[in-house]
Amino acid sequence: MSMFDKVFNRRQAEEIIRSQDRLPPGQSLTEKFPVLHYGPTPRPNLASWDFRVFGEVEEEITWDWEAFNQLPRTQVTMDLHCVTRWSKFDTVWEGVSLGQLVREGIIKPKSGAKYVIQHCEYCWTQSIMSLN
Repeated sequence: MSMFDKVFNRRQAEEIIRSQDRLPPGQSLTEKFPVLHYGPTPRPNLASWDFRVFGEVEEEITWDWEAFNQLPRTQVTMDLHCVTRWSKFDTVWEGVSLGQLVREGIIKPKSGAKYVIQHCEYCWTQSIMSLN
């Protein structure tokens, strides 16, 4: 497939998505998955990797890689709209859902807990959900 065909096909697909009112103003359709990452791409040592839930919870919990992969998994399909102006549609994600762990009582937030904050590599944090 030539570069012209790739661009033409993407633009044609973008117009179809736009006509369905799925593409927000100022966004462009992408078929690839752009990877934007702060800092170098981490190469985790799974022997020492952990997932720790702490703070405003009834009980602090830490899972190692093996135990984490035994937790219930969820699959969702969603559209992604990045602040860098690209949109990718019908993206399938699978993994451990924090919301599901809360609903199943595996994680028990205290009554005053309002938000979940993710702490990651290189001191990066992200507010990922509201408990209200």
